[in-house]
Amino acid sequence: MKSLYVLYDQECSLCLSCGHWLMRQAAFIQLRFIPLQSPEIAQRFPGLKEWDGLDLREKLVVVSDEGAVYQGQYAWIMCLYALRDYREWSQRLAEPLLLPFARRVCELVSRNRLAISHFLKAPTAELRNTLAASLPPVCSIGTKCD
Repeated sequence: MKSLYVLYDQECSLCLSCGHWLMRQAAFIQLRFIPLQSPEIAQRFPGLKEWDGLDLREKLVVVSDEGAVYQGQYAWIMCLYALRDYREWSQRLAEPLLLPFARRVCELVSRNRLAISHFLKAPTAELRNTLAASLPPVCSIGTKCD
């Protein structure tokens, strides 16, 4: 395997931020990014959008140059596997003990990516106020916090 195609939503700030982070990393395997909105997906991967159970808008999808298709936590693990500094992490997350954790995190982020994306676009003051309103109270040692 020499390259992985990462299919992302170019209208999602979270997707763009994650893509930029991935691009900045040293890699063993080349990562190529294709927006979901691009006709290149249909040209390069005919029939991919019709695959049973594959939802390009709801979960990250990665396709290897050998034709393997990865979705959700498996796609993230493959992206990490491609990176020099994160290959060990990918191997640990792929272990049976941690794979359910990776799945839950990926599902949580995927379900909330548009809300997260909104926060990434929000002005700093708005973001600070929103986060401050949602933080739990700070408790001192020896006091009861409700």
